[in-house]
Amino acid sequence: MPKKDIIHVPIRSALEKDGWQITADPYKVIWEGKTYLPDLGAERVIAASRGTEKIAVEIKSFLGDFNIEFYEALGQFDSYRFAVADFEPQRMVVLATSLVAWDEYFEMPYVVRILELKNIPVLVVDTAAEIIVKWKK
Repeated sequence: MPKKDIIHVPIRSALEKDGWQITADPYKVIWEGKTYLPDLGAERVIAASRGTEKIAVEIKSFLGDFNIEFYEALGQFDSYRFAVADFEPQRMVVLATSLVAWDEYFEMPYVVRILELKNIPVLVVDTAAEIIVKWKK
């Protein structure tokens, strides 16, 4: 079992406060004989369409060397995206981080461009208040 990120509990709490039901912690995906473990599986009912929105969440605090951690996170995110696409195609993979990390790193031009080019949805949480402050889809 992988070690949980330091902001795992606040991210989970923020999702639950926003109406998400945590269905897996971690979310286990077996693809091409390998096991992948995004941090959370979550879903919520969408009243307007009477459907269910599903996400797999990868949580990253980016407390170390940002450049190294960011590139590692990109590779991990891509692996999860490919695995989930075959395992449960309607589930969107999301990168979750703290408001502190967002403010410090995620508005740098190269980060903005990479997220845009790779079409990576980012969930930003105020970890002190345990609330979602931004969804960049």
